[in-house]
Amino acid sequence: MRDLLLVIIILGSVPFCFRNPCFGVMMWYWVSYFNPHRFTWSFAYNFPVALLVAVPTLAGTIFARKSLRALLVWESVCLAAVWLWFSFTYVNAKGIPLFAEHMENASYEMSHISKILLMTFVMILVVNSRDKLRGVMIVSAVSLGLLAVKGMLFGIRTGGEDRVWGPPDSFLADNNALALALNMAIPILFFLAREEKNRYVRWGLRVCFFCSIASVLLTYSRGGLLGLAVVLTAITFKSHQKALGAFLLAVAAVLTLSFAPETWMDRMAHFTHGELDSSAKQRLVAWETAWNFSHDYPIAGGSFDTLPDVNVFRLYQLSELPERDYRPATAAHSIYFQLLSDQGFVGLGLFLAMIASCLWSLWRIKRAVRKITSARWLMSYADMIQIAILGFMISGAFLGFVYLDVIYQMVATVVVLKVMFRVEVAGYLSQLGEKETLQVVPEEVAVPA
Repeated sequence: MRDLLLVIIILGSVPFCFRNPCFGVMMWYWVSYFNPHRFTWSFAYNFPVALLVAVPTLAGTIFARKSLRALLVWESVCLAAVWLWFSFTYVNAKGIPLFAEHMENASYEMSHISKILLMTFVMILVVNSRDKLRGVMIVSAVSLGLLAVKGMLFGIRTGGEDRVWGPPDSFLADNNALALALNMAIPILFFLAREEKNRYVRWGLRVCFFCSIASVLLTYSRGGLLGLAVVLTAITFKSHQKALGAFLLAVAAVLTLSFAPETWMDRMAHFTHGELDSSAKQRLVAWETAWNFSHDYPIAGGSFDTLPDVNVFRLYQLSELPERDYRPATAAHSIYFQLLSDQGFVGLGLFLAMIASCLWSLWRIKRAVRKITSARWLMSYADMIQIAILGFMISGAFLGFVYLDVIYQMVATVVVLKVMFRVEVAGYLSQLGEKETLQVVPEEVAVPA
């Protein structure tokens, strides 16, 4: 019954995705983040839900003849450059014998990231109003939030003794990947709830917000814990009631330490005391190996999944991996070293330049809209995206999930905000008289390039 219901929903959405590509984008993020087909047990489990949503959405975007002005933004150019570089390193690695073992995995990753980036550009083109942006952000955040609600219920049932994992056979299946994604969803849920007028939607967002915090803890991810601490601190700093927020944050920390299960405390003990267990030592070895590898392939790296290739890892590792209860994973364990080994210094530089540009543009938007009453709604979106990116950069320093969908959606959201900011500024200036317009300080309404 569950399988049939999902198939009916997906097939029934096809004409709506074609007629309204923005609806298709919402469906895409629901399918990508929530992975509804992974909660079925029969024929729908491997049903091509993403393909059935993406194709009519793309067709609808083409026939709708959307304006391409949104692509003429610096972050869009950076995103396209990152995509092109990923393609170049993949083609380059196919001609190097050392990388032959992981090229099958690289082909899969190249296909996956290309689908993500293609739909990211579709989002940039079709989301051109405040209501559409709100809809996409709510669907995205709640899709992740529902996973957190499920994780919270699982934690209650097991007393927190078992880790929370993402949907099986998905890119959020790993507990660390789920923690990273939830850390990015938390600020979005918080700021959307603060601005939401509908009482029921507001309370739904709040439930997802608190469950997301609990689920990050229940993933047992130490990189997730560090990112969570930074995200919650940043939210407290940007909230209207900072003292109350700081007090509640302290209370939550005390309650967590007081009632956390023994297995969770054992897992975090080494981390909080600055000690290195086998997992932490494995990360240091992986980072050292990635750095050593980059000396021989500094420009283009080895394409996707370089360090998980055991042959490459063993060739360049300088220290032995610590013995563990299970086979040690030869992975980068950091978005930065993952980019360095996969995409070389050029790929790492392009990605960091894109992130830096996003943060700079968001800061400029916030600074500019302070005197434009009609555009102040942009400040909440700028805050949520800033903190989401911050959570990604902090947690990602210890987690190797740089190809996760959520960060590219955040970049697309920055582009959308810049385009809508320009519209708001144009409307603001048109309402002023000629004399008043001359009195406006240019820097206060400067439109980021």
